[in-house]
Amino acid sequence: MDLLERINDYIKNVKNNAYVYAIQKLGIEVFINYIKSNNLTGDLVDIQDIKMDKLLLYWIPKNKKYLSELQAYQIVYTVHDIYQYLLKGSEDKDTNTPTILDIYAEEYMRVYRARNMLLKMTKDPILATNPLVIDLNYYKNKKKKSDSVEMATTYEQAIFKVKECKEGGQVVLTKLYQDKAYKLLLEYPTYKYFKKGDLLHAIIKKKLFYVYWEIQEIKSYYMPEAEAYL
Repeated sequence: MDLLERINDYIKNVKNNAYVYAIQKLGIEVFINYIKSNNLTGDLVDIQDIKMDKLLLYWIPKNKKYLSELQAYQIVYTVHDIYQYLLKGSEDKDTNTPTILDIYAEEYMRVYRARNMLLKMTKDPILATNPLVIDLNYYKNKKKKSDSVEMATTYEQAIFKVKECKEGGQVVLTKLYQDKAYKLLLEYPTYKYFKKGDLLHAIIKKKLFYVYWEIQEIKSYYMPEAEAYL
């Protein structure tokens, strides 16, 4: 039986409970999109071929920018349940090791809380994608900004690593594998959800004579362990 067939069996079981299926529907779609995009639809020889760490650390944060904290948790919960289902009868099953839910649930909620606060701070016009919700005022302002570049302003786009988070809101970033420091000053409680080692794919800017940089646009926000995939 190939991987898609086993997942379809899982879906049939879940659909027996309409409440659980409603919670897991988005996570199931995400999981299927992941295995299709990584050509994992054939016979499942080794459960490790799915590379669950890559899915959770890199693929979802890169491809699912607009999730509420609850949706982020529900996706982790769903991925956990699918993986446990696939593990049935597998020699890799070890009841003593931490589960996907143990490792990722709280961290996913933290990362998406930080990301959503940054989206709000940068006035990103897309508020949600399922269904699509757009703030028209933010959209108009963003379009104006994209049509013009602020004078005497320096821009940097990169994957930045959080090197330090200080009480009071100062967050120090460096580009991945570089040493130059970029200092941000964030309001409470946004900076409280940052963690040393977090990775941000972002555009930042600094006006002439200003000390601090500002986040212009946040593209992706990753947990520290995602560095292996970047």
